[in-house]
Formats: sequence, structure tokens, C-alpha cells
Amino acid sequence: MSARSSPVAGAVAKNPMSPEEFKRQLKGPILSIPTTYAADFRVDYDGIRHMINHAAKAGVRVFALTNGNNQYDRLTYDEIKQLTRVMVETVAGRGVTIAATGPWWTGPAVDYARYAESVGADAVQVLTPAAGDDEGKFEHYKAVAAATRLGLVVHGPANLPFMKRLAAIDSIVAIKAEFTVDYTVALYQFLEGRWNIFQGGQKSQFLAYVPYGMQAYYSTFSTFAPEVAMNFWSAVQSNDLKKAGEVVLKYDVPFFQKWSHPFWRATLEHFGLASRYLRPPERGFTDVQMAEVKSFYEGLGLNPKS
Repeated sequence: MSARSSPVAGAVAKNPMSPEEFKRQLKGPILSIPTTYAADFRVDYDGIRHMINHAAKAGVRVFALTNGNNQYDRLTYDEIKQLTRVMVETVAGRGVTIAATGPWWTGPAVDYARYAESVGADAVQVLTPAAGDDEGKFEHYKAVAAATRLGLVVHGPANLPFMKRLAAIDSIVAIKAEFTVDYTVALYQFLEGRWNIFQGGQKSQFLAYVPYGMQAYYSTFSTFAPEVAMNFWSAVQSNDLKKAGEVVLKYDVPFFQKWSHPFWRATLEHFGLASRYLRPPERGFTDVQMAEVKSFYEGLGLNPKS
């Protein structure tokens, strides 16, 4: 992967959102956009646009890329940059956009952060590198922070002493939580509101942290049935946790018992938003499996909008 900078054609000319404003606006269901593919295995950017427009129309206001759901390990650097541009241009000011680095050394991470700002993203989620010691990882975050005016989101496991060091970097204002309950609660105690902690998993995990002030979570349902996500979020805002729990039991439990990347992409095709295909050697669903997907969602009372 190259750390070279590329000219940005038609870059978005605007003052970037401040880190503090991004922190304030980071609330509600987050559309974590999965990369979708066409039958010839090229990235299906139209599918990405359909997902975003469908969710925005339903009221979703946060849109994000991330290393895992976007399958960065199957994409070129140029494809990742194009995904970033397509996300920002399609959201078109209707919500907050979070770009994301991959499992890269510092050079490409810095280059990407500059690119994300240049095309109008509102924040950059920085994946903590697997290689290096804590000092090297801290310098990695410092370098990305120095390269952009955008707010930064921490992504990846780390010990509390390392988090305390990161908290000294002013532009880091959020963290994607994918930790044990004990660790996440300890973060709330330590951070004392300095970062917006959001859940990278399911609604049930998000509900565990509502008493501590969590306000945002990754929402798979936002990608195909955003009305479910918005109904859940409305219940949370009304402090009707019983109703929120009912949404989890009715939809999340059966869905995540079946979840896989192939099932997710098949779901998107069933709802008319994108295609079922995946890049080999991963395989998309067959027609027989697609019929099973249709039956599954009919059982949940969820059907494609006409």
C-alpha cells in the first residue's frame, strides 16, 4: 500500500466540523455501511448510495465506514478512498460521516486522514495498529491527529494507561466500544465525559450502557430496515426501555442467530438495495438460500417497500 498523496478532483470546499461538534452530533443509530459488490465483483457503489438514501429518509443521521464491515482486507486503497467519497457525497449534509483507516502503518493512515478531510468527512475512525508497542501506537495517533482538523475516533483494544495517554490528544473525542462490560464501564469512570463512547455491536449491548450515558451504536438494521432502528431509538429517547427490549427480542435475536456477511448481503438484495455477491473465495447466497431469506423476513413481518 502506498502512502503517496493523490490529487483530489472536485474536493468538497467547506470548513470541517470541529471535533467537539462531531462529539455532540454523534448520537442514535449509526449506519455502518457494508461494502457491496456487483456480479463481476467490482464494488457496487450504487448499492452504497441506495443504503444511505434509504436510511437517511427514515431518519438515520450518522453514517460510518469501518475496517471489518467494509472488508478493507478485500479492497484496494483507491477503492477505500472512493467508498469514502461516495459516502460523503451521498449523505450530502443530511448527517454526520465517519471515515475510517485500516490496519495500516502510519504513512497511509496519515494520507487517508488528509484525504477524508479533503472530501468533506466529519471525523476519522483510527484503527489501532496490531504491530508496535504502546509508544509506537501513541505516535501513530499523534501523527494522524496532526494531519487533520477532524475529530478522531479510537478503534481497537488497548489498556487503560494507553487510553489515558490518548485522552491528552485534543482531537480524539470518541471511541468505538467492543469491549467487556467491566472495561467499558471503567472507561466511563476514567473519561468523565471527555469522549463519546458508542457501541460497535448490537442493540442489547448498547442498552447495557444507557445508564452510563451512551448515546450511539452501530445498527445493522439501518442498512435494510431503518424503521426498526428508529423505533428502537425512539423508545430509548423516551426512556421506554421495556419497549426497546421488545425490539431486541423480536428482531435482533433471530437476525443475529443467522448473521454472516453472506446473509447480510443476501438481506440487502432481498430488500432491493444492493446485490448478494461477495468477492471470492467468499460465496454469496444461492437462489435456494435467497428463498429462505424471503421466508425469514416474512416471519419477522419485514418486507421490501414497494
